[in-house]
Amino acid sequence: MESFLLAVQVVVPMAIMVGIGVLLRIFKVSDAATMKKVDNLIFKLTMPMVSFYNLYKTDFSKLNNLGYILYGVAGIMLLFFAALWIVPKYVHPRPTASAFGQTLYRSNYLIFGNAVAEGIYGAGNYGLITLLGAVAVPLFNVQASIQLEAGRNSSASGKKLALAILKNPTVIATLAGLAVNFSGIRLPGLVLGVVEDIAGLTTPLSFLSIGVSLSLMAVSGKKGYLFSGIVLRLVLIPLVFLIPGILLGFRGQELCALMILFAAPVAVSSYPMAVAMDADGDFAAQMVAWTTVLCLPTIFLWTLLLNSLHLM
Repeated sequence: MESFLLAVQVVVPMAIMVGIGVLLRIFKVSDAATMKKVDNLIFKLTMPMVSFYNLYKTDFSKLNNLGYILYGVAGIMLLFFAALWIVPKYVHPRPTASAFGQTLYRSNYLIFGNAVAEGIYGAGNYGLITLLGAVAVPLFNVQASIQLEAGRNSSASGKKLALAILKNPTVIATLAGLAVNFSGIRLPGLVLGVVEDIAGLTTPLSFLSIGVSLSLMAVSGKKGYLFSGIVLRLVLIPLVFLIPGILLGFRGQELCALMILFAAPVAVSSYPMAVAMDADGDFAAQMVAWTTVLCLPTIFLWTLLLNSLHLM
């Protein structure tokens, strides 16, 4: 029950931020056109700061137990390739396929990871869960850059596509974070504080933007895709990857980390990135909103099941 209440505490503020966004639109404080500029700001500044900060702060020397991390990375790579090659064959038009693709591999690990883990293991006692996030979240961002760019320029040559990906702000920030980390350079506290503050704007701005731009009519005719995406993200994907993980012997924090990786809702940052890279932003917003709300009962059930089996 504590895990469920904690999940509620995590999700309710998100729902409130979306609601505030809706009110901003109703009272004409902001509109979708204005928020598209905000989405561009998120894509070019705040989201890259998240990637840079996470990689800069990661202590890679502590990555001793690589089994569960390698399993998690292998899982999201399989889902990424499915998004890249299989989804476009069944989801149309291409912008909707690009937005749908993020649903498969890009979970909201960053927000749910620490919150759920703290509720289970207590503050500061979930290092293995944090380490998987430090690897997975930057990988999500790079994968999304590749997948969305491929969807936007599906007819481009391999050279042009690679160049476009390398120009992506999140990819640049990821490479910069790795370079600074491994170089041993330490940023001054004042500079790092600014980076952290800017990165912290990503989630609230993204949810406000979703609220301002949210329209239930936006996915009319795409309800089948929406339903399929919800079931895949919250039920089928965790089922497919957690069972082999259990059979491979992952337990405790390792299994908890994998549960969050595969069972968390769609990452909120998938929405502004979809808008900025010419994917179906309306569909992406709906996926974020619906999976965030519906993950309450599903994460509760996954947690209850794994705890009752004394696996986590």
